[in-house]
This record gives sequence, structure tokens and C-alpha cells, in this order.
Amino acid sequence: MATRSHTIRLDPASYELLEAEARRRGFSPDEVARELMREQLAASGDDAQRMRSALATAATVRAALPPIDGVELARESREQLDRRATQVE
Repeated sequence: MATRSHTIRLDPASYELLEAEARRRGFSPDEVARELMREQLAASGDDAQRMRSALATAATVRAALPPIDGVELARESREQLDRRATQVE
């Protein structure tokens, strides 16, 4: 497979982590960096698809709900609180 070159600058601590992971896997740091990048990019695409699906589901659920009058809901809540307060006194 043909490859393209790209330089990524890592701070010393990050490079040490990459080297340690490469040793653990038995590969070069370059190979591990490529694989980690592929995994992350694939996962971010999956995350975006899951988010779109969740938003579509939420829109479907919202469309099935009855309309809500926020002012009326607040007024009713206030009346219930007032009734409870008078029952306690």
C-alpha cells in the first residue's frame, strides 16, 4: 500500500506513551500511531452516526407528544404548591 508522509509533533510524555504501547504490541511507534489514528477516526464516524440516529429518534418521540402550554403548566404548579402550603399551616 502506498503511503503519504505527515509529521506529527509529540511532547516527550506523549512520545514515551507511544513508545511504550509500541513495545507492548511488538510494533514500531509509526505502525502503532497509524493504527491508533485509524481506530479513532473510525470511532468518531460511528459516534456521529449514533448521534444522528439518537436525534432522529428524539424528534420522532417529540412529534408524538401533545403540545404543552408552559405558562399554564407553571400556573398549575404554583396552585398545587399554594394548596400544599395552606394544608400544612
